[in-house]
Amino acid sequence: MAGQSRGTGYDGLVDTRIQRAIRDLGWTAPTTIQAQVIPALKTGRDLVARAETGSARTAAFGIPMLQRLDPRSKAVQGLVLVPNRDLARAVAADLGALGTYTRLRIVAIFEGEPGARQVAHLREKPHIVIGTPGRVLDHLGKGTLTLRSVSLLVLDAADRMLEMGFRSDVEQILVRTPSTRQTALFASAVGDPVRTMVGRYLRNPIYVAIAMRETRAAATGE
Repeated sequence: MAGQSRGTGYDGLVDTRIQRAIRDLGWTAPTTIQAQVIPALKTGRDLVARAETGSARTAAFGIPMLQRLDPRSKAVQGLVLVPNRDLARAVAADLGALGTYTRLRIVAIFEGEPGARQVAHLREKPHIVIGTPGRVLDHLGKGTLTLRSVSLLVLDAADRMLEMGFRSDVEQILVRTPSTRQTALFASAVGDPVRTMVGRYLRNPIYVAIAMRETRAAATGE
């Protein structure tokens, strides 16, 4: 791709804005899950990925999301659902670092933070919202968040969300997004609850599985 820096394993995967952020982060080559997921999501197809936490999966879905969204828009175009506030904060921080040069606004909403503060953040017209299902549904009900322009929706740690009893909340959120959206689901294990959700809400997805050995290597830098 013209204008990209040379000698990096991300050549051909990311644009110049993301390349610059990646250089700032000191990354030299994509992890296994990034190398598989980024090209798959760039095709526009839905995706199911089995990978443990620590496999650098946030960048795997975050890079395609950051590259495709329009910073000139004033609508939420990307949504990431996560099971808890710690993961919401972590995903927001990672996407914020990767999106440093994109002019995209990112907001995290979760339980335990004052609602008025979150409403103020949402009034700033973020492009990406990362949130727990309960809090996202709460803002949808209050009219402080709309998802009519979402083009990429990510269910991160989907198996944990379902185990924690968020199935109904997640489904209520999914039906409030466009049927034309692209959906990516990430889970450590793809059991019956996850397969049921995939069958109902994803269209002919690409499947990616990362071995535990590769996950540990990504986490330790081996």
